[in-house]
Amino acid sequence: MPTQIELLAALQTVDRSLRQKEQAVEESESRVAALEEARNQKSAEAAAAREGLAALTARERELEERLAATERKLKDRRMRITRIRNDKELGLAKREVDLLKEEASAIETELLGVLEQVKAATEKLRVAEEELAAVEGRLAAEAAGLRERIDVLGGEIARERASRDALLGTVDADLRRRYEMIFARRGGLAVVEVRAGTCQGCHMNVPPQLFNQIQRNEQVILCPNCQRMLYWRPEREEGASG
Repeated sequence: MPTQIELLAALQTVDRSLRQKEQAVEESESRVAALEEARNQKSAEAAAAREGLAALTARERELEERLAATERKLKDRRMRITRIRNDKELGLAKREVDLLKEEASAIETELLGVLEQVKAATEKLRVAEEELAAVEGRLAAEAAGLRERIDVLGGEIARERASRDALLGTVDADLRRRYEMIFARRGGLAVVEVRAGTCQGCHMNVPPQLFNQIQRNEQVILCPNCQRMLYWRPEREEGASG
């Protein structure tokens, strides 16, 4: 039957694997979220560019209609002038023609400016839609693989948690609490091997008498230097000596 230190070593193997896989899931989820956020941002940019272009196009149509109406009025007033014989009425008609010319010129100037803006807005929309398509392509290609990986890891995590629960039932409650405290404080390394009389956690030599006790694996002994739980695996010592 495994001793408590052997059970704790097995528990740590599961815990370290769980930590690694849970971190991988978190990183994958963060990457998917980042891709989705990038897609949403580019989608909003494309929508804004589309709305801006629509507003400018509407303004362009409005100015074209106003210009056409002004030019029709101007043409009508010029035709009327040819029929006027009264000097006073002729003067008023010519003044009206001049005002219509000024109005048409102002509309044309604004229309030219709007046409330039439409050109720039069209290019901006093209770039925004290309960038959106690129992000959506990355999302489609990468997110599917990431989600599949998350599902696979999720299944492995569930199985390892079940194994962990089974191991916890065999470990003394006080030892488990001490192990979990050391595991949290020591970067996920609470149980370490002793090889050739050296703690593999802090690489300090342990006293010979203590090393003799550790080799029995009969009790949980803490490293005098780093306070990790010390564990001895005979096959490692034999392999090292061979």
